[in-house]
Amino acid sequence: MSVTGIATDKHQFKVPSLRNVAKTAPYFHDASIETLDEAVRKMAYLQLGKELTDEAVGDVVAFLAAPTGEIDPELVAMPALPESGPTTPAPDPH
Repeated sequence: MSVTGIATDKHQFKVPSLRNVAKTAPYFHDASIETLDEAVRKMAYLQLGKELTDEAVGDVVAFLAAPTGEIDPELVAMPALPESGPTTPAPDPH
């Protein structure tokens, strides 16, 4: 709400944590980016219209890797999906 000024927007926007972002590839909503370096380059171009040097990308990746710790295996495990029935579409393997 403080950004849009619309009361119904309160609690509608979520910013994901940076913790363990270096261990959670692939990146983007469609998993189209395989490395954090590539994600940093793409976001710099898309959001800022800038092409970063290798050194700048390395600095940003080092910053993003700083809050890295152990990942609970349950958080990254593939979920157990129920079997598809006659009216249920099969899950997309990707």
